[in-house]
Amino acid sequence: MVAPVGVVGDGGLLIPVGRKDAPVVLTVYEDARCPGCAQLEKTLHTTINRLEDEGLLRVEYHVLSFVDRIVGGKGSKVAANALAAAQDAGRFREFHDVLFAHPPAEESTDVFADRNFLLKLAGQIPGLRSTEFDKAVAGDAHSGWVKAVQGQFDQQTDIQATPAVLLDGKDLVRDQDHPLSSERLVELVNEAVTRKGPAAAPTGP
Repeated sequence: MVAPVGVVGDGGLLIPVGRKDAPVVLTVYEDARCPGCAQLEKTLHTTINRLEDEGLLRVEYHVLSFVDRIVGGKGSKVAANALAAAQDAGRFREFHDVLFAHPPAEESTDVFADRNFLLKLAGQIPGLRSTEFDKAVAGDAHSGWVKAVQGQFDQQTDIQATPAVLLDGKDLVRDQDHPLSSERLVELVNEAVTRKGPAAAPTGP
């Protein structure tokens, strides 16, 4: 198994975005072929990026690939491998945002199985396309890691659907009383920072 650089968590199966010392950590479960995940990203990604840039938020991603198993095809796995390759290139967040901005029309539409389509999307991101990146996408360099991420997910029972966004163990997506919006996320992050106290806020670059 070849894991992408900088992974964290048990077994090195999570891709982190944001400062290591950010006071608030979100755990996100997503599959590139999941329409609900694309909708969530459309709603929240700008706010998430801003909170990360402000040093308040760190996001740890479970890059899943189970939709292939449900509806057939291989786009989830191919896209997950490409996301891992983007992590190697230091452009995970940028490629993640572009990928989820171009979702399949429906789960059964397997556009991400086309590696040339993924490379075309990657071309929108300065500094991402390279011989190494293109080779990793074409050759499924991180396929073993992708399988391991999904295998870990399959062994647990707490999260049954994507997207899932966990803060302090609570799935914010499934809080029926408080729909998850950009405003709600900012409120929750600010509340968490306040609970942790001034020492929790990052003080340096």
